[in-house]
Amino acid sequence: MTYSTRFTRRSFLIGCGASTAMLLAACAAPPAAAPAAGTEATAAPAGGAAAAPAAGGAKKEVPRQETLVHYGGDTEILEPTNFNPYSLGGLGRIRGPLNKTIFEFLYYYNHNDGKEIPWLAESYKVSEDATSIDVAIRPGVAWSDGNPFTSDDVKFTLEKLRDTPELAFASDMKEWVKDVTVTDEQHFTINLNKPNPRFFYFYFVENSEIQVAILPKHIWEKEDWTSFLNYDAAKGLPVGTGPFKLVEAGPQGQFFDRDDNWWGVKTGFSQASKVTRQSYIPLGTGAATFARMINNELDVDWTVQPGEFVAGNAQNPDLKSWNAEGPSWGAPDACLYTLGLNTQWGPMADVHVRRAVQAAINREKIVDLAYEGGTVPLVLPFSTFGGLDPYRELCKDLVEKYKPDNTSLDVVASEMAAAGYAKDGEGFWAKDGKRMTPEFHCACWLGPMAPIVEKQLRDAGFDVTAKLVTTTCDPFFETVQQGKADIWIIVHCGSSREPWGTLQHYHSKFNSPEQGKKDNYIWANSQYKNPEYDKLIDQMDTISPSPTDKKYTDLVRQCVEIYLRDVIEITMSEERHVRTYNYHYWKGWPNAADPYVAPYALWASIMLALVKVEPTGAA
Repeated sequence: MTYSTRFTRRSFLIGCGASTAMLLAACAAPPAAAPAAGTEATAAPAGGAAAAPAAGGAKKEVPRQETLVHYGGDTEILEPTNFNPYSLGGLGRIRGPLNKTIFEFLYYYNHNDGKEIPWLAESYKVSEDATSIDVAIRPGVAWSDGNPFTSDDVKFTLEKLRDTPELAFASDMKEWVKDVTVTDEQHFTINLNKPNPRFFYFYFVENSEIQVAILPKHIWEKEDWTSFLNYDAAKGLPVGTGPFKLVEAGPQGQFFDRDDNWWGVKTGFSQASKVTRQSYIPLGTGAATFARMINNELDVDWTVQPGEFVAGNAQNPDLKSWNAEGPSWGAPDACLYTLGLNTQWGPMADVHVRRAVQAAINREKIVDLAYEGGTVPLVLPFSTFGGLDPYRELCKDLVEKYKPDNTSLDVVASEMAAAGYAKDGEGFWAKDGKRMTPEFHCACWLGPMAPIVEKQLRDAGFDVTAKLVTTTCDPFFETVQQGKADIWIIVHCGSSREPWGTLQHYHSKFNSPEQGKKDNYIWANSQYKNPEYDKLIDQMDTISPSPTDKKYTDLVRQCVEIYLRDVIEITMSEERHVRTYNYHYWKGWPNAADPYVAPYALWASIMLALVKVEPTGAA
């Protein structure tokens, strides 16, 4: 697997340009003037150039009350006319506007109840040996240019990804996809190189950050996928199956209007969206953007700290989050706040040092001080989604055995002594006359945790200073993925319905080949190397998950025990963003009282909300 493909697939490169940058104003430059959130016209791009020509239809005037306004960036939209989902950076584009407008997916997924929601496909069946998947396409699905969506489009897309190493998802498809057999226009079989009972679920159903978008063969077969922008006004590009079409794109905005010829309405599968236009507009940064939401210039999915949300709601009661009451306003998102540890190089390679670091961490204080009680402490490496409850219960005795949440300076001292360290004259741990000074990194959007974790470690005798990246996310990931950092604060995303989703990230196949060279998966940075653990994951790969299957649960328990025993990384708490929706112009957003889909508008399943929300009638 190549680094570039794995990085872009489930990647925080995406978040660096979007959701993660929202969390702290310190992550970006001061906000520049942005166009008003109304959509009657777009501001001219920098340099006075005219706005980009329309594609997919002519842009008309649309009232603010019929327009859904999204955050489109800080000061301008980068590559505003690039709608290629698979070229370099493509998943950032599709995770932005494209999965809410142009592209739909074979299935959607409700993380709140685990329900799989058939969409472009009606059904799928995994073979008994998990080496093939039979899929049926929904009758009547069509591309926006009127051509039918068929099995040939699926075969063309998956095999092209498999055979083009430069593309996002290429290494994944190369590893798994042997070929695709077309039975007829509506039925096909994905044949795998080796058993994988999760293949269809992972790439076409649940993938919380992004699923595989199928492309129209009749357009893309003529193009170079590595460079094609998928934008041509004369040809009506981009072409997708989604309920919206692009009408204008430029640095100061991307605008998508409802497609009244959408297949979903024509076949009776879905009601039409009541949103006439979706606008993606640069709106500044941090507090400046939230101020626009308070002023009803922004409608959907802005992320703030709990205290900031409470203050904003006091000014504008139309601002709401997942829960009606705090302090935990947000919902689980399959991601965890973790303290990463370099288990192969540097001082953290010693398991006794890792255990000492863990004993210095007070999770409850981190939650209370960094996130104002807005989330919950955790010790196991998977989220609090309901589907994972049986597995947490399964591992309770292991948690009691290893006591990962036992904050104790006595444990710190005994473990550091076992590693051969003693405190120097200033109270810091040293060995052979040399003080330990671990490299401690924290990306900007996780900044609230940095000073708290730093103080806890220093109070326990570790001479660390958190290095907060404040200009760009790249140096942080470069350092961590090359094995040059010793300790780091990161979001680790993975398990949503079974432990395998995160546990597999500690397999040595993801490790850097040597220090200074990048590993090949953004979440797998521990550099953990244990043949015993690898064998367990290799076995788990081939087994369908079930909390009642002893073969599967025994593997889960063995992996969790190694995770806790060796302190592969330190799970601190759950990521529960206070995603904020504005109910001034639009109502019907998902929330705890109506959890028809998860609240994260960066995820593909937000399409379910876009065909459900209704105008409030506000002026």
